Amino acid sequence: MNKMMWPLGSTVLLLAGSAAALAQTAPASFTAEQAARGETDYQRNCQDCHGANLDDGEFGGAPLKGSYFAQHWGSGTAYALVGYMKIKMPPDRPGQLSPQTYTDLAAYILSRNGYAPGSSELPLEDAGQQSMSLKK
Repeated sequence: MNKMMWPLGSTVLLLAGSAAALAQTAPASFTAEQAARGETDYQRNCQDCHGANLDDGEFGGAPLKGSYFAQHWGSGTAYALVGYMKIKMPPDRPGQLSPQTYTDLAAYILSRNGYAPGSSELPLEDAGQQSMSLKK
């Protein structure tokens, strides 16, 4: 009987842990002003590769809106998106933009993907971004 209880107990524990993780996430938040700053930064640092419409770049950058964005980022967190940008972008100088610029760029990309601005900026701190879900 003890063997029968262990799988059930671990499943309950796993579900409880998943529920706790879900309870700790909130929708991604950014302001319209932050997205506007991000648009300016995008034009300066990203537009050549990703295009003016975020999916029509001259140098073949991945689409940053629509189904491609939703498939790659829609089930993640703001932390995953910003973290990827910090590590990989821009390709000719990854990690060389300021933390504020990366965060503003993420706000702009989210705004172009139908996320609504709110009253709080997307935070610069990793912990704040980790708790922000990109699920719609």
